[in-house]
Amino acid sequence: MRILKITNYLFKSMVRDGSNLFWLLVFPCILLAIMMLIFSPLYEPRNVVFNLTLLSQKGTFSEIIEKVFDETSKGENRIFQLRKIHSSERALKEELERLRSKKTDLVLEIPDDFDAKMLNWFMLRNMGITTSTPTVNVYSLKHHTTSQSAYIVVKSIFQRLEFEFLKRMGYEIRGLESKVEIVGTRETFSFIDYIYPGIVIFTIFMTALFGIGVDMTWLRERGIIRRINVTILSNSEFIISYILSRFYLIILQIILVSIVAKFVYKTSINPLSPAFLLYVFLAILCLSSFGFFIASVSKTTNSANAISQVLNFPLQFLGGLYFPLTNVPWAIRLI
Repeated sequence: MRILKITNYLFKSMVRDGSNLFWLLVFPCILLAIMMLIFSPLYEPRNVVFNLTLLSQKGTFSEIIEKVFDETSKGENRIFQLRKIHSSERALKEELERLRSKKTDLVLEIPDDFDAKMLNWFMLRNMGITTSTPTVNVYSLKHHTTSQSAYIVVKSIFQRLEFEFLKRMGYEIRGLESKVEIVGTRETFSFIDYIYPGIVIFTIFMTALFGIGVDMTWLRERGIIRRINVTILSNSEFIISYILSRFYLIILQIILVSIVAKFVYKTSINPLSPAFLLYVFLAILCLSSFGFFIASVSKTTNSANAISQVLNFPLQFLGGLYFPLTNVPWAIRLI
């Protein structure tokens, strides 16, 4: 009974402090809102449309190419925003300049003699003579992600066009049969489902570093723990009460963050699931022990605060609380 009374007193003393109330209770919710405003749009599913300029010619095979790109530039699921121009040296020069200024993502030029070369290629093929395939000129920007991605898409389209050309010339081509099976999730990446557990760990982490590590050092530095030794309160009762008061605070923090995540941002994570509760308990146990460790090695409040500040941001970002670390260099992943 005495432990619970001391626990309630320590908890009330902590939340009465306005700075503690803001940084430990309000700030995690604000941080969650900020992270959602900044990073959530980056993970929203949306169709990518590339700006493509097609310099076309008259001819059977040229019209096939033009028709294919016309079809991929229509409807809601279109791939390209197509701009068609009759091919000429002047037009090519102008479009390459637009490409350099990033007004278009890719320039596709059908040469003047493309149809003649295609007919000659088929005639030689029928005679058993192997020769190089006629080419279409594709211009892209080096080291420009959008331009390079558009090039990869166009390259795959031309691989399909080769089959279409062969069909037009009377060759019978059997399509490859394939079986498609989805073995992963059909849902897109949900940033709230990723950041919500991260913010929960952040609240526990902040309480452990500053609410335990720095605070315990301050109590020892001020001689408060020494004074407790001369009272009827045992050290074990005080430590248990102290831990329970921080446990109350952490639970209150998680409840507030969970309310915001569940009812404002509609996370699909169930905070009452056994797995979630188990991980929360494990995080409280590990990070609280980390806070007591900082208090044990720090002789003054300033040193405890300095250690906490030095460890604060590296552990947060290297721990992957705010964004995935799958593509970072191996040295950082190792740390």
